[in-house]
Amino acid sequence: MFDWRGGNEQTSYVVSSSSPSRSRLGPLKVNLDKLTYLGRKSLQRGKVDEAQEFYSEATALDKSDGRAWLGLSRCYAKRRNFKEAEKYLEIGLQHCDDNEYLLQSMGALKERIGSLSEAERWYAKALRVMPSHAASWISLAQLRTRKLGQGVGIGRMCFVNAEYEMRAVGKNSSHLYSAWGGMEYKQGGDVETARDLFRKSLELDPRSSATWLQLGVMEGDNGNFKAAEECFETCLEYDPKNSRILQAYAILETKNSKGGKASQRKAIELFEQALKYNKRDAGVLQAYALYVAKLGDLESARNLLVKGTKANPRHAPVWQAWGVLETRCGDPDEARRVFQEGIWACAQAGGGQSGGRRCANLWQAWGVMESSVGDFSAARRCFNRALDADRRNVAAVTAWALMEQEVGSGKKDARMIFERGLKQFSSPPSEIKIALWNSYELMERNSGDLKAAAQIEERKMSDTMVDETFKQVAAASFPSLPGAKIVREQEQSYDDLAMIAEKAPKQPDEEVMRWKRRKDATLKEGQIWMSEDGFVEGKMPQKKMAKANSVKGLKKKVKSTSSTGILVNKKIVKKKDVEYDDNNNNNDNNNNNNE
Repeated sequence: MFDWRGGNEQTSYVVSSSSPSRSRLGPLKVNLDKLTYLGRKSLQRGKVDEAQEFYSEATALDKSDGRAWLGLSRCYAKRRNFKEAEKYLEIGLQHCDDNEYLLQSMGALKERIGSLSEAERWYAKALRVMPSHAASWISLAQLRTRKLGQGVGIGRMCFVNAEYEMRAVGKNSSHLYSAWGGMEYKQGGDVETARDLFRKSLELDPRSSATWLQLGVMEGDNGNFKAAEECFETCLEYDPKNSRILQAYAILETKNSKGGKASQRKAIELFEQALKYNKRDAGVLQAYALYVAKLGDLESARNLLVKGTKANPRHAPVWQAWGVLETRCGDPDEARRVFQEGIWACAQAGGGQSGGRRCANLWQAWGVMESSVGDFSAARRCFNRALDADRRNVAAVTAWALMEQEVGSGKKDARMIFERGLKQFSSPPSEIKIALWNSYELMERNSGDLKAAAQIEERKMSDTMVDETFKQVAAASFPSLPGAKIVREQEQSYDDLAMIAEKAPKQPDEEVMRWKRRKDATLKEGQIWMSEDGFVEGKMPQKKMAKANSVKGLKKKVKSTSSTGILVNKKIVKKKDVEYDDNNNNNDNNNNNNE
């Protein structure tokens, strides 16, 4: 007899191991569904021990059910026991090695502890198993554009391929278009494209709070306050307790200069309402504190920030805001204490002595504080730690370079810092790399060296022109070659800005994608390579090389399952679309057994 208790309800099912039907069919699926549902609800309520019991019972019933192993991993990750979390994912993959949900979760775990290259490999493994898995595509695109410093073109190619693969199996995802729109706006600055993608997302799911939030924030940033208000009000009609929506709505009111006192009161009411529904939301407490400090009540702002550090000690922006507040109040010793405690609290596993990416902005703010009080040696140490934690931290590079220029070290050191910072980003440039170019150019202009500023402007334009190629490729919406693999060069190791002479050896090329072979595929050995400068290069089988040696040959109609367009001499050559015969592709991977 097997039973469990959920609330006041007690349910029993007979699952005798001696039953002939059970030996043939395995455990009843309804038992597994109920256990994983109760485990997920318990975890959402913060009852980790109870959730772990439900998931453990599910694994005892059926070890091939990936949901239970994923749930156990999340329980340990909730306790910040990442080794055990990884262990249970590995056990789950031993029983179901083709489970894309477990593979993607392993990548997310690696990304969380700061192992970005390993995270990228796990996302690639998930996509080899299931090319239409939207969560893996989104995670891969966001990892590359946000943390690996790659341009919007790289992320756009991920989303284009995700859209194609999902359409090929008759699926669609609101979250895919929502994440895509967020990237186009935040990293690409393309408001119209982002707006169209958000609308596509809302057509699929009109109640997507994440999409309404991003659309409202974008409209508010561009001065469309009425449109932003409509977005937030629409979302609050069906999700009135969403603290993120209330926080964004409150911040919108703080920007409304025409509202006067009425906008101030409404903003405070919205902040209080958000805290009423979620008292431990450190993001709301930080935004509320910054607004209160702007109004002049520094003591109340300090109290709110202290509450934020207690509510969520690992929320780095709260610690940073508190340290900056103490700096502005003229208490550098207290600011040092706050920054140090924040770094200790936010340090990531595997982050080294600098604490990982979460601590980078804390080190940068600490360096600015030391520079403001005249301790330039301490400031250099802090900036060095910031770039050790996140080598692509534009704020740290800019602040360090400007400090070196101001203290009399000369522009030589400042230029060296900017040049080393630019080397950490690939082409086409992301928005943060363009911001670094702009800071570099502005430094030269402010110093009166207009010739050097013009040269930097020319280099920046040459760098940004690479992005046009990716826009053409994305506009073609080409499918990936069947049986192909995409290979990307491993980026070079970071030459430490503290003038450390040693460099890590360059790692070999890393395979990041291999597509499932489709029936009757002609290009069985085709490869797609992404070069270091951002161009796409193709490699075709020997038997096709005779037809592919020229542009003229490529324009011929070839009956094969190839892409609708390939890049030849920086131009897209169209090919005739051909229907795939996907009868061999059994996509029934028991998705009901996975979250």
